[in-house]
Amino acid sequence: MFGNFAFSVASGAALIIAVSGCGNSALDQAVVVGGSPSSQPFVSLAVDRFAPENPLARFDISMAGSEQGLGKLCDGIVDLAVTAREMSPTESEACDGSGIPLAKIPVARDAIVLFTSKENPSGVSCLSVPQIYSLVGPESAGVDTWNGGAKIARALGEKDGLPKEKLTLIGPPPTSGTVDLLIDQTVAPFSAIRKSASEIRPDYRTLASDAMIPSEVARQRSSIGFADFEKAQRWRDQVRFLKVNSGRSCVPATASTIRSGEYALSRSQLLYVNTKAAANNATLAAFVSFALEPERLVAEGNAAGVALPADEIKKANKEWEQAADAAGVQR
Repeated sequence: MFGNFAFSVASGAALIIAVSGCGNSALDQAVVVGGSPSSQPFVSLAVDRFAPENPLARFDISMAGSEQGLGKLCDGIVDLAVTAREMSPTESEACDGSGIPLAKIPVARDAIVLFTSKENPSGVSCLSVPQIYSLVGPESAGVDTWNGGAKIARALGEKDGLPKEKLTLIGPPPTSGTVDLLIDQTVAPFSAIRKSASEIRPDYRTLASDAMIPSEVARQRSSIGFADFEKAQRWRDQVRFLKVNSGRSCVPATASTIRSGEYALSRSQLLYVNTKAAANNATLAAFVSFALEPERLVAEGNAAGVALPADEIKKANKEWEQAADAAGVQR
C-alpha cells in the first residue's frame, strides 16, 4: 500500500514512515499519531495519499488503542489521536490539566456489526438493543444461551423472546475502541436504569487476532461475534450479519444506513488535534486539512470508512478552521 514509502515496525504497532523519493515540499516536520487500531485504515490511507505530495514529511504512528492514544495526546507525546469514540470526561480533564488545547473533528463514520454463523440453527436475523444488552452487558455474565437474558430484556421493555440455543460472545479485546462503542451504544443507555456497571460482560471470548473471529464464529454455529464495519465487510462470505432494532424497525448495517445514522450502532471516526502543536508544526496542520477532504480519502468500497454526509463534512471543515484560527495555526 505504501508505494513510495520506506517503513519499519517498531515496538507494539508503531510505524516510522518516511518517503524515499524526491520532491520540493516545504513540509518537512514529523507528525506523531496515536489512536484506535480500528482507525488504522483511515490513517494509512491518509498518509499514503498525503506523503507523495509532501515527500519530506515524516510520520510516527502507533495505533495501540483509543485509550492509549488519547492518554499520550494529553501527555503531549502525540500530536494527533485518531479514535473510534468520544473522549471521556476523565480524559478531557487530563488534557485540560496538562494545558493541551484540542480540536475534535469528525472525519468519517463506522459502525459495530453483530454477526453469527451462516449455519446458525436459531434463525435469528435481528436483535433489539435491549436484547443485545441482555447478552453482552455485565448482567449477562454466565448467560450461555440466547434466551438466557430474557428476564433482563423483558425488564427493559422487550416482549419478543429468543431461542434456547447455545451462546458464546466473541470479539476483540476490552481495550479496543470497538468494545467501547458496543458499550456506549448497547450497555451505557441501560446502566443507570439497571444500576449496573457500564462495561461488557467479563466472560466474553477474546481472540489473539481479529482475523480469527469469523472462523471461530463459523465453527461455533450459534455464537455471536462483533467487529467494526470495515473488518466485518471482509467477512461477509463467512458470516451472517444481524440487523439491529433500536425501537422502530430492523435495520441492516450498510454504508447508506451507517451514513444516515439509521443503523443504531454507528459511530464517527474522530481526529483529536493538539492545536498548540499544529500552530508550531505546519506539516501537522496541513495533514489535518488534507484529512478533511473526503473525496481524496473516503469512498465507497475502500477500507477507510463511510464518508460523512455533505453537511457534516462542511461543518467539520468549519470547526477545524475556527479551532486553527483561534490557535494561530497557519493554513
